[in-house]
Amino acid sequence: MAAGDLARSREIYVAFAFAAADLLLEVDEYGRITFAVGAAMALTSKPARALTDLQLVNLFIPQDNERVDRALVRMDEGERVRHLLLHTPGDQNRPPKPVALAGYRHPDQPGARLIALTHAAALEVPDENRNPVSRLLGREDFSALARRMMDEGSMGGDPDQSYQLTMVEVPHVEQVRAAVGTVKADEFVAELGERLKAASVGGDAAAELGEGRFGIIHSPLVSAGAIENAVTDLVKAFLPDDKVQPIQAMTLALDAAGISSEEATNALLYSLNRFAQGESISLDSMARDVRTSLSDTVSQIRQIKETIDHGRFELVFQPIIDLWTDVVHHFECLVRFPGQASPFETVTFAENVGIVGTLDMAILNRAINFMRSPQGRHDALRFAVNLSGRSLSHAPTARRLLDVVASCADLRGRLLFELTESAEVDDLPSVNGVLQTLRRQGFPVCLDDFGAGSAAFHYLRALQVDHVKIDGSYIKDITDESAAMPFLRSIAALCGELKVGTIAEYVETPKTVALLRLLKVRFGQGYMFSKPMQPAHDDAAPTKGWAINNLVWHNGLLVYRPPPPPKKDPAKTNGGAA
Repeated sequence: MAAGDLARSREIYVAFAFAAADLLLEVDEYGRITFAVGAAMALTSKPARALTDLQLVNLFIPQDNERVDRALVRMDEGERVRHLLLHTPGDQNRPPKPVALAGYRHPDQPGARLIALTHAAALEVPDENRNPVSRLLGREDFSALARRMMDEGSMGGDPDQSYQLTMVEVPHVEQVRAAVGTVKADEFVAELGERLKAASVGGDAAAELGEGRFGIIHSPLVSAGAIENAVTDLVKAFLPDDKVQPIQAMTLALDAAGISSEEATNALLYSLNRFAQGESISLDSMARDVRTSLSDTVSQIRQIKETIDHGRFELVFQPIIDLWTDVVHHFECLVRFPGQASPFETVTFAENVGIVGTLDMAILNRAINFMRSPQGRHDALRFAVNLSGRSLSHAPTARRLLDVVASCADLRGRLLFELTESAEVDDLPSVNGVLQTLRRQGFPVCLDDFGAGSAAFHYLRALQVDHVKIDGSYIKDITDESAAMPFLRSIAALCGELKVGTIAEYVETPKTVALLRLLKVRFGQGYMFSKPMQPAHDDAAPTKGWAINNLVWHNGLLVYRPPPPPKKDPAKTNGGAA
């Protein structure tokens, strides 16, 4: 190897240290490989010296060429491309090899790019996840693929060159099965899968999404009409004498439209899932409605992000009372948005489209600032902030959370967190790791809405917490004879054995308080004590503003004092006699 080549090799190895790469390439502005070093044989079945002067796209199967071209454009625009799944041709009749491409613009040579290829079998979809007959992807894997495709972006930033998602409705499978039998029907499904995959990006971006409904991610050069024709020809081949219903298709551009690719993908999937959960409708109306729904969803995402960015929300506080002492244990911080009576729909929407982490962090920062303000700075004032399970499952948000909390040593013992269960938590071990970090640093954790979902007891086994908040459905209108009483008794007994504190929601009557005390439920929250509130302003003594809604300061503690019973009308007592 020449001295210059050796110097270049060292330079590239340093540049790609982050990638732990197996094959390192330098590619010029024309897409030609000018330098190669590393495990070329293992990945491309060619020695490294044979790669020089080849076009980069020639390393991969033809179906991947467009994605390679797009990746080069992204690098030229200054992006770092990571984990792009491609395939190099297999040798000796073996299947193509999955490889992951990473790269970026060369820092010193205009027009050149530095590229790494690594083994990527882990990115392939396992056979057991595919339909056994059509070999198409399932909904989950297709959703993950759509997310990756959205992340790859449009060619040169041109929305007209974005990847396309086409939904095809093929209501003929049962018709074929009735006409020619099960074996032929399986042949039909297998060939349908092959035709849809052939039209897709990379030859494997097609899925069965529901009964007779399929999805294909494809190049803008492939039209929905061409896909319809390919499927129609297949149907006619199996049902030559039958009147064939027209194939229906709809197409949407996988374009981020000014928001992040993750948010755009979530918006798309959220819109499509709304239809999947409803009644069967034609794709003609679905195409129109999904475009409208997607547009509305993206608009709503932007609106919520703008609300967060500009701080256009308020915090209100609802007290949690110690049922044995009537002392306020802490306040739950609740968010309120302009013009909305309840934040439930906005928060749920934020979870579904992947922006709840941004919302959670904005609320947390607002709560921290309030706790350090004159109104919130008192040892007896503790505050609980809600965190969505999706926020804690999202590694970047979890890291941001821990970074913020690390700077809150002054709030230890006063700042609590409630893990909400409105969204299913997928990775419980990771979430538990975050919770234990919070607890070790002096910030107690509560599991919210316990008993509301089927996973509640599973959560309590997987997540170590300080308190559970029993869902209000067990508390509201409870009596000794109510059907909820055995469940409530079991929850209280279990938490007692685990030494986990219990908080009851929807406490509205003294009778409910008496029953909860008998069950040894320690804390209560509800309208009996106070609706969500904000403290009154008192510039001279800011913390005195909490002494409202039957709350009073007593010996340095905030205490609930029940209102006196209404005075009896003497006239009514004396039967109305004068």
